Amino acid sequence: MELILSSTSPRRKDILDLFNIKYKIDYTDIEDNLVLSAKPHINAITSAYMKANSVFEKNIDKKDDIVVLGADTIVCMGDYQFGKPKDDNDQRRTLRFLSGNTNTVITGYAIIKNNFKYVDYVSSIVTFKELSDDMIENYIKTKEGQDKAGSYTLQGISSVFIKEIKGDYFNVIGLPISNIYDALKYRFSIDLLDFK
Repeated sequence: MELILSSTSPRRKDILDLFNIKYKIDYTDIEDNLVLSAKPHINAITSAYMKANSVFEKNIDKKDDIVVLGADTIVCMGDYQFGKPKDDNDQRRTLRFLSGNTNTVITGYAIIKNNFKYVDYVSSIVTFKELSDDMIENYIKTKEGQDKAGSYTLQGISSVFIKEIKGDYFNVIGLPISNIYDALKYRFSIDLLDFK
């Protein structure tokens, strides 16, 4: 049995590597953070499913021997969804919105094995400190948040912006590993830690 991660995210790769899970990366040109619905969790699940299903279809000849995992993370405040910043000005606007406020990080995930498909999502709450203009400008110069939903990351420089996290830490990074472990175990009878 082979696990295929349908993602180019280095953060998702890092999480699987942390648990010494053996996997292959395969992906398609499905965009992250597709806004198809006013509901962020619907967008996260839909995008994750589209990524996983596209890779599953590419590997249909091996369908009995693969498990495909797709994920997409969205940062939002209410129903307003922050994608990856388009440029420095977009990142600046996003960080000003997040400053001193609480945002929700939603990761949708999809698991496909044979004809069985399972989707779900996990939400975590992240509260930011008040950010000065200097803090924002210095952070933008690092380019760290340029490829991240919501313009920030927990495991980098922007971790100093975080006042509090409620919920799954790994979800905020981009892969709610505990929920995925449970879904594989209880829905597919597969132990994620057996992928060695």
